[in-house]
Amino acid sequence: MSKSTDITRAKEALEHLKTQPPKRGSPLMDLVRELVEDIRTMMLEGHTLTDIVAALNANRDADQQINLQTFRNYLQKARAEQGLAPAQPKRAQGVQTSPAKTSSKFLRAEPKAQPQSRPDAQEACQTQPVKKSPCDMKGAI
Repeated sequence: MSKSTDITRAKEALEHLKTQPPKRGSPLMDLVRELVEDIRTMMLEGHTLTDIVAALNANRDADQQINLQTFRNYLQKARAEQGLAPAQPKRAQGVQTSPAKTSSKFLRAEPKAQPQSRPDAQEACQTQPVKKSPCDMKGAI
């Protein structure tokens, strides 16, 4: 098979695909598209997405429950398709300042850290033995 016949067949397949109606996602995505304005209203009233998903799941069968993360993704996609702002705007980035450039001739050298003096281990072991008083000797017998 030559390269040109592969390309011709691929183009024919795409032309055939153009004649078919496009498939548009899942029924859940269609539901979210229809409810975008209602969801926005509920959020403006102070309801969270968790509350909204719980309310939607209350009327659905157990095998058709909506996952919160999937709902968020579908809502974000539906809002973008309709040209609406995100449900929660992105947080503003903090002002990032670049460090000031300084000449090295004006920088003062850091003093080197001096190790703290510790008593020699041998000196610590050579302490005077504690003398026992005669009272302590009687108690030991």
